Amino acid sequence: MTTVVLTRPKGKNDRLAQALCQLGVQSVELPALAIARTFTVLPQDYDPQGFDLLIFVSAQAAQLYLEALTAAGKTLAAGTRIATVGAASAQPFYQQPQHSSWQLIHPPASHPRQDSEALWVLLQPLLPDVQRVLLVRGQQGREWLSQQLLGQGKILTRCCIYQRLAAQWSAKDAIQLQPDLVKPQSVVFLLTSSESTRSIYHNIVRLGWESLWQQAQFVAIHPRIADCLIELSAFTPAQAAAQIHVCAPTETAMLEALRSVALP
Repeated sequence: MTTVVLTRPKGKNDRLAQALCQLGVQSVELPALAIARTFTVLPQDYDPQGFDLLIFVSAQAAQLYLEALTAAGKTLAAGTRIATVGAASAQPFYQQPQHSSWQLIHPPASHPRQDSEALWVLLQPLLPDVQRVLLVRGQQGREWLSQQLLGQGKILTRCCIYQRLAAQWSAKDAIQLQPDLVKPQSVVFLLTSSESTRSIYHNIVRLGWESLWQQAQFVAIHPRIADCLIELSAFTPAQAAAQIHVCAPTETAMLEALRSVALP
């Protein structure tokens, strides 16, 4: 039986694990990263009323910002422009009762790219009316979107609302996985960021499982993550084509990709 390794931060894997179980697919939860809030009450410097556009790079950033905003006793005003890098990243806003009063901008769920580049295309018509931009993100991340905004002369404020801490898998964690790793192609790793991919790989190396890693299957939610995996693992083109499967970063797409790999 194939085992799916769910590697998102703790608390983010439950729905996917339940859905896989209903399909008869076994899964284990081994988070690659832990999320630590930078603050719980929104500082005045990041008050949404001081900006023409708010950009969020992940659903995690959006959710933590909303919670910090509420803790500060504030709300998003009607007409607030809110941009996210994908449809999944916008979900925390759509779950708010007043979401219809905001201007939500993101690539549609059907778009093949759910990333900064796709969002940048959508932002082009708005740029003449935008001067002050708040970019809400983790402490580490790509600088591409920041560079585009600065290149257009925008006043950019970065709000680092969380940090990602690499998780170190314990011997107890490893016991969950070891019986499956010794069987070729019986493990599928879900990879949801380049940073988490590096963390997973470092755990594999520390545990001495590099040769077994070379036989595993992988589902990555962006081609950039697949490229990171190829670089880390020194996969040949043939290995990459056979072992890496790229899907959209939605729960539905991840579930379908994992199902198709685990139950070919």
